[in-house]
Amino acid sequence: MEQKALGVVLATAFVFLLTLAIAIPYLPKGWGAVRKDMMYGVWDRSYYLYVPSTYNNLHPVPLVIMLHGAGGNGPATETQTGWSALAESNNFIVVYPEAGGWWNAYDWEGAITTPDFGGGPKPTPRDDAGFLLTLINKLKSDYAIDDSRVYMTGWSIGASMTITCAFKFTDVLAAIAPVSSAWMTKDQMYNIDPYSVPQPKVPIPVYMWRGDQEGWPSLEEEQSHIQYWTDLDHVNKTPKVVTGGGYRTEIYTGGDAEVRHTEIAGRGHDSYDPNTAKMIWYDFFVRFSREAGHVKEQPQ
Repeated sequence: MEQKALGVVLATAFVFLLTLAIAIPYLPKGWGAVRKDMMYGVWDRSYYLYVPSTYNNLHPVPLVIMLHGAGGNGPATETQTGWSALAESNNFIVVYPEAGGWWNAYDWEGAITTPDFGGGPKPTPRDDAGFLLTLINKLKSDYAIDDSRVYMTGWSIGASMTITCAFKFTDVLAAIAPVSSAWMTKDQMYNIDPYSVPQPKVPIPVYMWRGDQEGWPSLEEEQSHIQYWTDLDHVNKTPKVVTGGGYRTEIYTGGDAEVRHTEIAGRGHDSYDPNTAKMIWYDFFVRFSREAGHVKEQPQ
Protein backbone atom coordinates (compact mmCIF):
# COMPACT_ATOMS: atom_id res chain seq x y z
CA MET A 1 0.00 0.00 0.00
CA GLU A 2 2.81 2.39 0.96
CA GLN A 3 4.86 1.62 -2.19
CA LYS A 4 1.77 2.15 -4.36
CA ALA A 5 1.03 5.50 -2.69
CA LEU A 6 4.61 6.68 -3.22
CA GLY A 7 4.52 5.59 -6.88
CA VAL A 8 1.33 7.58 -7.49
CA VAL A 9 2.78 10.71 -5.86
CA LEU A 10 6.10 10.58 -7.75
CA ALA A 11 4.52 9.74 -11.10
CA THR A 12 2.01 12.58 -10.74
CA ALA A 13 4.74 15.00 -9.73
CA PHE A 14 6.90 14.06 -12.75
CA VAL A 15 4.08 14.45 -15.27
CA PHE A 16 2.97 17.73 -13.66
CA LEU A 17 6.42 19.29 -13.73
CA LEU A 18 7.06 18.12 -17.30
CA THR A 19 3.75 19.67 -18.42
CA LEU A 20 4.56 22.93 -16.68
CA ALA A 21 8.02 23.08 -18.24
CA ILE A 22 6.38 22.96 -21.67
CA ALA A 23 3.31 25.11 -20.98
CA ILE A 24 4.68 27.93 -18.81
CA PRO A 25 7.27 30.33 -20.27
CA TYR A 26 10.38 31.18 -18.32
CA LEU A 27 10.55 34.49 -16.50
CA PRO A 28 11.67 37.43 -18.67
CA LYS A 29 15.40 38.02 -19.10
CA GLY A 30 16.93 39.45 -15.94
CA TRP A 31 14.43 37.69 -13.68
CA GLY A 32 14.84 34.43 -11.84
CA ALA A 33 15.85 33.26 -8.39
CA VAL A 34 19.56 33.03 -7.60
CA ARG A 35 21.09 29.96 -5.98
CA LYS A 36 22.75 30.43 -2.60
CA ASP A 37 24.29 28.00 -0.14
CA MET A 38 24.66 27.88 3.61
CA MET A 39 25.93 25.42 6.18
CA TYR A 40 23.45 24.07 8.69
CA GLY A 41 25.10 21.67 11.09
CA VAL A 42 27.19 19.33 8.94
CA TRP A 43 24.97 19.88 5.91
CA ASP A 44 25.61 22.15 2.96
CA ARG A 45 22.09 23.40 2.25
CA SER A 46 20.94 25.27 -0.85
CA TYR A 47 18.11 27.68 -1.61
CA TYR A 48 17.04 29.93 -4.46
CA LEU A 49 16.24 33.53 -3.65
CA TYR A 50 14.29 36.09 -5.62
CA VAL A 51 14.57 39.74 -4.55
CA PRO A 52 12.32 42.14 -6.51
CA SER A 53 13.88 44.98 -8.50
CA THR A 54 11.94 47.50 -6.38
CA TYR A 55 13.49 46.30 -3.10
CA ASN A 56 15.53 48.67 -0.97
CA ASN A 57 16.71 48.16 2.58
CA LEU A 58 14.87 51.22 3.90
CA HIS A 59 11.44 49.63 3.64
CA PRO A 60 10.83 46.16 5.16
CA VAL A 61 9.07 43.73 2.82
CA PRO A 62 7.15 40.45 3.33
CA LEU A 63 8.86 37.08 2.92
CA VAL A 64 7.28 34.01 1.28
CA ILE A 65 8.88 30.58 1.74
CA MET A 66 7.85 28.12 -1.00
CA LEU A 67 8.62 24.42 -0.37
CA HIS A 68 8.84 21.98 -3.29
CA GLY A 69 7.36 18.49 -3.52
CA ALA A 70 9.18 15.14 -3.44
CA GLY A 71 12.25 15.17 -5.67
CA GLY A 72 11.72 18.83 -6.56
CA ASN A 73 14.12 21.75 -6.62
CA GLY A 74 14.16 25.53 -6.54
CA PRO A 75 14.18 26.38 -10.28
CA ALA A 76 11.43 23.90 -11.16
CA THR A 77 9.28 25.14 -8.29
CA GLU A 78 9.80 28.76 -9.34
CA THR A 79 8.52 27.88 -12.83
CA GLN A 80 5.71 25.68 -11.50
CA THR A 81 4.24 28.25 -9.13
CA GLY A 82 5.05 31.69 -10.54
CA TRP A 83 5.87 33.11 -7.12
CA SER A 84 8.82 35.17 -8.42
CA ALA A 85 6.58 37.08 -10.83
CA LEU A 86 4.21 37.79 -7.94
CA ALA A 87 7.15 38.96 -5.81
CA GLU A 88 8.26 41.35 -8.55
CA SER A 89 4.76 42.79 -8.93
CA ASN A 90 4.07 43.12 -5.21
CA ASN A 91 7.52 43.94 -3.77
CA PHE A 92 8.17 40.97 -1.53
CA ILE A 93 11.01 38.45 -1.31
CA VAL A 94 10.44 34.77 -2.09
CA VAL A 95 12.76 31.92 -1.25
CA TYR A 96 12.74 28.35 -2.58
CA PRO A 97 14.69 26.15 -0.13
CA GLU A 98 15.82 22.72 -1.32
CA ALA A 99 15.38 19.47 0.58
CA GLY A 100 17.75 17.43 -1.56
CA GLY A 101 14.94 14.91 -2.06
CA TRP A 102 12.24 14.54 0.59
CA TRP A 103 11.55 17.02 3.34
CA ASN A 104 11.89 15.35 6.75
CA ALA A 105 8.44 16.64 7.68
CA TYR A 106 7.69 14.02 10.31
CA ASP A 107 10.79 14.30 12.51
CA TRP A 108 9.79 15.33 16.03
CA GLU A 109 12.54 13.92 18.24
CA GLY A 110 15.53 13.63 15.88
CA ALA A 111 14.41 10.19 14.73
CA ILE A 112 14.62 9.03 11.13
CA THR A 113 10.99 9.18 10.13
CA THR A 114 11.25 9.51 6.36
CA PRO A 115 9.56 6.33 5.05
CA ASP A 116 11.77 3.60 3.62
CA PHE A 117 9.89 2.18 0.63
CA GLY A 118 12.84 0.49 -1.04
CA GLY A 119 14.02 -1.69 1.82
CA GLY A 120 17.48 -0.09 1.83
CA PRO A 121 19.25 1.96 4.49
CA LYS A 122 17.53 5.17 5.46
CA PRO A 123 19.36 8.47 5.05
CA THR A 124 21.01 10.28 7.92
CA PRO A 125 18.27 12.34 9.59
CA ARG A 126 18.27 16.07 8.88
CA ASP A 127 16.60 18.73 10.95
CA ASP A 128 14.75 20.40 8.09
CA ALA A 129 12.53 22.48 10.38
CA GLY A 130 15.64 23.81 12.11
CA PHE A 131 17.22 24.58 8.73
CA LEU A 132 14.15 26.50 7.57
CA LEU A 133 13.94 28.53 10.78
CA THR A 134 17.66 29.33 10.53
CA LEU A 135 17.18 30.35 6.90
CA ILE A 136 14.31 32.68 7.84
CA ASN A 137 16.49 34.31 10.50
CA LYS A 138 19.40 34.61 8.05
CA LEU A 139 17.20 36.37 5.49
CA LYS A 140 15.92 38.71 8.19
CA SER A 141 19.56 39.56 8.93
CA ASP A 142 20.58 39.98 5.28
CA TYR A 143 17.51 41.91 4.11
CA ALA A 144 14.89 44.27 5.46
CA ILE A 145 12.16 41.70 6.17
CA ASP A 146 8.90 42.63 7.86
CA ASP A 147 8.90 40.30 10.89
CA SER A 148 5.13 40.38 11.04
CA ARG A 149 4.64 39.21 7.45
CA VAL A 150 6.49 35.91 6.98
CA TYR A 151 4.44 33.29 5.11
CA MET A 152 5.04 29.66 4.21
CA THR A 153 3.46 27.48 1.53
CA GLY A 154 4.31 24.16 -0.06
CA TRP A 155 3.17 21.38 -2.37
CA SER A 156 2.78 17.68 -1.46
CA ILE A 157 5.61 16.75 0.96
CA GLY A 158 6.48 20.48 0.94
CA ALA A 159 2.96 21.14 2.19
CA SER A 160 3.52 18.59 4.95
CA MET A 161 6.77 20.38 5.86
CA THR A 162 4.85 23.67 5.92
CA ILE A 163 2.43 22.23 8.47
CA THR A 164 5.28 20.85 10.58
CA CYS A 165 6.88 24.30 10.66
CA ALA A 166 3.53 25.78 11.70
CA PHE A 167 3.57 23.35 14.62
CA LYS A 168 7.18 24.02 15.61
CA PHE A 169 7.43 27.80 15.19
CA THR A 170 3.88 29.04 14.76
CA ASP A 171 4.67 32.43 16.24
CA VAL A 172 7.15 33.17 13.41
CA LEU A 173 4.61 32.69 10.61
CA ALA A 174 1.73 35.02 9.78
CA ALA A 175 -0.13 32.42 7.68
CA ILE A 176 0.41 29.12 5.85
CA ALA A 177 -0.97 27.55 2.66
CA PRO A 178 -0.41 23.77 2.35
CA VAL A 179 -1.41 22.37 -1.06
CA SER A 180 -2.11 18.61 -1.33
CA SER A 181 -0.75 17.44 2.00
CA ALA A 182 -1.70 14.30 3.90
CA TRP A 183 0.00 15.35 7.12
CA MET A 184 -2.29 16.30 9.99
CA THR A 185 -4.02 12.96 9.68
CA LYS A 186 -3.26 9.32 10.33
CA ASP A 187 -2.42 9.08 6.63
CA GLN A 188 -1.52 5.83 4.86
CA MET A 189 2.18 6.66 4.48
CA TYR A 190 3.08 7.83 7.97
CA ASN A 191 0.28 6.90 10.36
CA ILE A 192 1.05 9.69 12.82
CA ASP A 193 -1.64 11.02 15.13
CA PRO A 194 -1.42 14.85 14.91
CA TYR A 195 -2.52 15.13 18.53
CA SER A 196 0.44 13.00 19.68
CA VAL A 197 3.02 15.72 18.94
CA PRO A 198 3.53 19.19 20.49
CA GLN A 199 0.72 21.45 19.29
CA PRO A 200 0.96 24.90 17.66
CA LYS A 201 1.58 27.60 20.25
CA VAL A 202 -0.86 30.14 18.86
CA PRO A 203 -3.68 30.29 16.27
CA ILE A 204 -2.62 30.71 12.65
CA PRO A 205 -4.50 31.42 9.40
CA VAL A 206 -4.46 28.30 7.19
CA TYR A 207 -5.41 27.98 3.52
CA MET A 208 -5.67 24.32 2.39
CA TRP A 209 -5.97 23.14 -1.21
CA ARG A 210 -6.69 19.91 -3.08
CA GLY A 211 -7.84 18.70 -6.50
CA ASP A 212 -11.21 16.98 -6.49
CA GLN A 213 -9.58 14.03 -8.29
CA GLU A 214 -6.87 13.77 -5.63
CA GLY A 215 -6.09 10.21 -4.54
CA TRP A 216 -3.53 11.16 -1.92
CA PRO A 217 -4.50 12.79 0.33
CA SER A 218 -7.94 11.25 0.33
CA LEU A 219 -11.11 13.27 0.83
CA GLU A 220 -11.46 11.69 4.28
CA GLU A 221 -7.95 12.85 5.20
CA GLU A 222 -8.72 16.33 3.90
CA GLN A 223 -11.82 16.52 6.08
CA SER A 224 -9.59 15.64 9.03
CA HIS A 225 -7.36 18.61 8.11
CA ILE A 226 -10.33 20.95 8.11
CA GLN A 227 -11.56 19.56 11.43
CA TYR A 228 -8.15 20.03 13.04
CA TRP A 229 -7.56 23.62 11.95
CA THR A 230 -11.10 24.83 12.56
CA ASP A 231 -10.84 23.43 16.10
CA LEU A 232 -7.44 25.05 16.68
CA ASP A 233 -8.55 28.46 15.41
CA HIS A 234 -11.98 28.29 17.13
CA VAL A 235 -13.90 29.35 14.03
CA ASN A 236 -17.56 28.97 13.13
CA LYS A 237 -17.98 25.45 11.71
CA THR A 238 -20.50 26.61 9.10
CA PRO A 239 -18.42 28.09 6.26
CA LYS A 240 -19.20 30.68 3.64
CA VAL A 241 -18.94 28.87 0.29
CA VAL A 242 -17.68 30.65 -2.83
CA THR A 243 -17.72 28.94 -6.24
CA GLY A 244 -16.65 29.92 -9.72
CA GLY A 245 -14.10 29.14 -12.42
CA GLY A 246 -13.75 25.53 -11.31
CA TYR A 247 -12.91 26.50 -7.72
CA ARG A 248 -14.97 25.76 -4.62
CA THR A 249 -13.77 27.57 -1.51
CA GLU A 250 -15.00 27.13 2.06
CA ILE A 251 -14.20 30.11 4.30
CA TYR A 252 -14.35 29.61 8.08
CA THR A 253 -14.31 32.79 10.18
CA GLY A 254 -15.55 34.12 13.51
CA GLY A 255 -12.66 32.76 15.59
CA ASP A 256 -9.00 33.48 16.36
CA ALA A 257 -7.74 33.03 12.76
CA GLU A 258 -9.33 32.34 9.38
CA VAL A 259 -9.34 28.87 7.83
CA ARG A 260 -9.93 28.29 4.09
CA HIS A 261 -10.19 25.22 1.92
CA THR A 262 -10.26 25.30 -1.89
CA GLU A 263 -11.04 22.31 -4.09
CA ILE A 264 -10.24 22.51 -7.82
CA ALA A 265 -12.52 20.69 -10.24
CA GLY A 266 -10.89 18.16 -12.54
CA ARG A 267 -7.48 18.30 -10.88
CA GLY A 268 -5.53 15.65 -9.03
CA HIS A 269 -2.21 16.00 -7.22
CA ASP A 270 -1.19 18.72 -9.69
CA SER A 271 -3.11 21.59 -8.13
CA TYR A 272 -0.21 24.01 -7.47
CA ASP A 273 0.19 26.36 -10.44
CA PRO A 274 0.59 30.15 -10.88
CA ASN A 275 -3.13 30.72 -10.41
CA THR A 276 -3.00 28.87 -7.09
CA ALA A 277 -0.14 31.13 -6.00
CA LYS A 278 -2.05 34.26 -7.06
CA MET A 279 -5.09 33.25 -5.05
CA ILE A 280 -2.96 32.41 -2.03
CA TRP A 281 -1.27 35.81 -2.18
CA TYR A 282 -4.13 38.15 -3.10
CA ASP A 283 -6.96 36.38 -1.26
CA PHE A 284 -5.06 35.26 1.82
CA PHE A 285 -1.43 36.08 2.63
CA VAL A 286 -1.68 39.79 1.89
CA ARG A 287 -4.47 40.12 4.46
CA PHE A 288 -2.61 38.84 7.51
CA SER A 289 0.25 39.84 9.77
CA ARG A 290 1.40 38.51 13.13
CA GLU A 291 1.89 41.05 15.89
CA ALA A 292 2.60 40.43 19.57
CA GLY A 293 1.76 36.73 19.24
CA HIS A 294 -1.63 37.20 17.62
CA VAL A 295 -2.87 37.42 14.04
CA LYS A 296 -3.96 40.77 12.70
CA GLU A 297 -6.02 41.17 9.53
CA GLN A 298 -4.84 43.98 7.29
CA PRO A 299 -7.39 46.58 6.15
CA GLN A 300 -8.40 46.06 2.51
